[in-house]
Amino acid sequence: MASYYKGLEFKTSLEARWAAFFDLAGWSWWVNPRSIENWRPDFMVTFPCGHSECSGSHTLLVSVLPVSSVAAAKEHPCLTHTYHVKGDDGELVADAGALFGNDPSITTWEMSHGAGGGMEEVTNWVSDASEYWERAKSLIK
Repeated sequence: MASYYKGLEFKTSLEARWAAFFDLAGWSWWVNPRSIENWRPDFMVTFPCGHSECSGSHTLLVSVLPVSSVAAAKEHPCLTHTYHVKGDDGELVADAGALFGNDPSITTWEMSHGAGGGMEEVTNWVSDASEYWERAKSLIK
């Protein structure tokens, strides 16, 4: 069933809630970015990074799935795009592919950060994630 946020129609209430969450967290987002190989992401998001060895932000291509654990979607194509996502032309599109599930605790991606990198999740980047998630629910129709 379709849901609405900021006058945009989303396929599911979960996608709409994530869009509202991104706004509350101060992340820039775009819905339905271009396909990458056999994968059609739901969002492209960009969020700030203050690390001196990063460019000032990170960008993810995100698939939103109604799952209650990351393991439930371990074969999803979003998780095959680690440390960078390149388009068909070889151009860098995003820092990583990401899986966002039923709430901020069910998120994962693997990207470079500073001099290293590794597995990340929303709660590493948004200190008020639980509060924003609850507020986001009231913003969708």
